[in-house]
Amino acid sequence: MYQVMIFLHVLSALLLGAYVVFPFVVGRAASLSGAALQGFAGLLSSLNRVGQFALIVAFLSGGAMVSQIDPMPSGLWMGLAVVLLLIVGAVTGMIGSRIKKLVKNSQSGQSTAPDAAKIKTFSWIAAVAVVLAILIMTNPQILQ
Repeated sequence: MYQVMIFLHVLSALLLGAYVVFPFVVGRAASLSGAALQGFAGLLSSLNRVGQFALIVAFLSGGAMVSQIDPMPSGLWMGLAVVLLLIVGAVTGMIGSRIKKLVKNSQSGQSTAPDAAKIKTFSWIAAVAVVLAILIMTNPQILQ
C-alpha cells in the first residue's frame, strides 16, 4: 500500500509542476483577444483544474504516508507542508475565479489586462509555494 501512495504522491507532484510554468504561460493572455483568448483561457482553466486535483491527491497520499512512517517527521515540517499546500489551494482557487472573470470581460469587450495581471501574480505565488513544498518535502532534515 505504501508503494501505491508513493506512486500517487510523485505523480501528483509532477502534475503540480504545471504551477511552476503557469506564470510564464499566463503572460501570453494579455496579448490575446476574442476567440483566441477564450481558447487560451480554456487551456489555463484545464491546467488549473488538473493542478487542483493533483493537489488533493498529493495532500491525501502524503497524509497517508506520514501516518505510516516511524519516526514521525517534526511538527514544524508537517505544519509547514500543510500550510504550503493550503496556500497553493487558496491561490489556485483565486486563479480559477480570475480566469472566469477574464473570459467574461473579454466577451463583454472590457479590458482583460487587470485580470491577466492578477492571474500572473497569483500564479507566481503558487509557483513559489510549490517549489518550497517540494524543497521541504524532499529534504525533511532541513526542519529537524
